[in-house]
Amino acid sequence: MQPVCSLRVGTLKFKHAPVALGLRHVLHEKQRSCAPHHKERPAHGPAHHQVLPRRVECSDAVVPDIPFPGDNQSAGAWAALTSHDEASDSRDEPAHSSTRLSSSGAPTPPPDDKPSPRIPHRWRIVGMMALAFVLCNMDKVNMSVAVIPMAEELGWSATDRGLVSSAFFWGYALTQIPAGYISTKVGGAKVLLAGVILWSIGTLAAPPLAHISLFALCASRVFVGLGEGLAPSSATNVMARLIPERERSRAVTAVFGGLDVGSAVGLILCGPLIKHVGWPSVFYLFAVLGLLWTLLFPRLNPDDPDELVPSELQPDTPGAPKAVPWGTFARSAPVWAIITAHFCFNWGYYTLLAWLPSYFELALGLSVDKSSLLTLIPYIAMTAMTPFVGPVADGLVTKGWSVTNVRKLAQGVAFAGPATCMLACAYLTPAGASHTAASLSQAVPTTLIVGLLSVSFALGAWSRAGLYCNHQDLSPKYAGALLGITNTAGAFPGILGVSAVGVLLDKTNSWADALFLPTAACQLVGLVVYTALASSKRQEWA
Repeated sequence: MQPVCSLRVGTLKFKHAPVALGLRHVLHEKQRSCAPHHKERPAHGPAHHQVLPRRVECSDAVVPDIPFPGDNQSAGAWAALTSHDEASDSRDEPAHSSTRLSSSGAPTPPPDDKPSPRIPHRWRIVGMMALAFVLCNMDKVNMSVAVIPMAEELGWSATDRGLVSSAFFWGYALTQIPAGYISTKVGGAKVLLAGVILWSIGTLAAPPLAHISLFALCASRVFVGLGEGLAPSSATNVMARLIPERERSRAVTAVFGGLDVGSAVGLILCGPLIKHVGWPSVFYLFAVLGLLWTLLFPRLNPDDPDELVPSELQPDTPGAPKAVPWGTFARSAPVWAIITAHFCFNWGYYTLLAWLPSYFELALGLSVDKSSLLTLIPYIAMTAMTPFVGPVADGLVTKGWSVTNVRKLAQGVAFAGPATCMLACAYLTPAGASHTAASLSQAVPTTLIVGLLSVSFALGAWSRAGLYCNHQDLSPKYAGALLGITNTAGAFPGILGVSAVGVLLDKTNSWADALFLPTAACQLVGLVVYTALASSKRQEWA
């Protein structure tokens, strides 16, 4: 049985001559191709179960009839040819899932092709880690606000306030290096989960322990610090293993930007909760939210790789290293640049985080709820700046900037801008450690001071594309361990700086000398050292 070709060129009548010439040539070629390659089909069995060699075959069953004059003939002819080619290709390819045969001859069901998720796996994990960091700073900032009514109720001095606020950082410093080492061994996701459990339990225990003794309360805050100290290195380890380099600034900005969001959310909630429910409520509520997070995070399988990332873009992070080269880290100038930058940046961040509510209350004569509200504004500014940092930094890298120059530029902005604002705040702050609104002899430029602090915090957000990305640049494999080292240095300002503000305030009776001038000095030192020594080149020991 010979195939019958429906492409009868001689009988076609085209309305448009230019189109007809081109179509006539193509149709002639199709007609000639039918003759040498046709092959009689077997009379039995369904034809679509055969896999035939690639060829062109014409058939009335394959090619629709050419339309009559008066229709859109050119479109119809091209549709006929397209249908012919698609039908031929479908016969030349292996049988579709609906006609695929198993080894026994029975048709097999179609493959189970799962649709791609709306949010890729890696970004779901990034989102959950960002939420953990939100809770992290909520449990950190709650003491900054609660310490005001607690000090009134329990009779604390400024030195006692500094001791309670700094107790957190004793625990925070102790777990930085162990967190980085353990993360390289067992994976950062497990370490992060353990950290959230620890700090949530410590937060839950704070109110009853505060009524026992100052020492007992400090012990609970050390416990919170132990848990939160596990978070930075473990999250960095997860991102180094999961996030491609071209998305790294955005991922790091999203996760560590959760700290800024947590500060803002905590300050929003703490004032009204303390005013209407009492200071213990800020500890109980935030602790319960952390425990709920620990139930959700393991369900996302954070240790699994993202299959949507092409193999050539997968982070180059082999299995856990057998030994971490601590001695090599100590001899690396870029590592020391990050250590110095982390210490200097955190001096300003932690001292302001701990003391701003007290500064607004004591130096500017504001109430607790107003102090909490005004402290919120700089963190809102930082949170608003954060979404721009990652895309801008990644965009500069895409445009051809070296990664090292992008890191130095971002961190330079995070140092130079805040240092200038601190000097201005020192000049504008009224003399004396404690005032009421009535005792202030002259109008205090509160709006200007809050504006300067907001600019300072907003520019500080650029560190998310600076030092916080630098660990992964130097070595994705040891990123968690590196962050453990630098974050240990970054925790000491929480111990030394926060305590020093209280001591200096009692001795000098000056907020400028106790808070703002030391912060500006640290930031300028960090600017010089990081600009001189920092690098983002992959190290030989990486």
